[in-house]
Amino acid sequence: MSEQSKTVQPLFILACSSSQYTDARRKLELSPREALWLTRPSDLKGKHRPKIFRYGDWKSLARIKEIEVAITETEAEITDLS
Repeated sequence: MSEQSKTVQPLFILACSSSQYTDARRKLELSPREALWLTRPSDLKGKHRPKIFRYGDWKSLARIKEIEVAITETEAEITDLS
């Protein structure tokens, strides 16, 4: 399979605040274009097996239950950052 035909999987950071998102992105050495901030379930619409990094106080997000359902439905690969 050629490099061009490979599908690039989306990468998301699940964090409670923009400062936590930025901190996680810096730890991963990624630019804002390389890692999106996951803040609502619709961010995952149409995605399959996205990579999600959970960081900081992500459990306190207002819509965390709906986001977790979307994570399950997309069969996301989850990594917890410390």
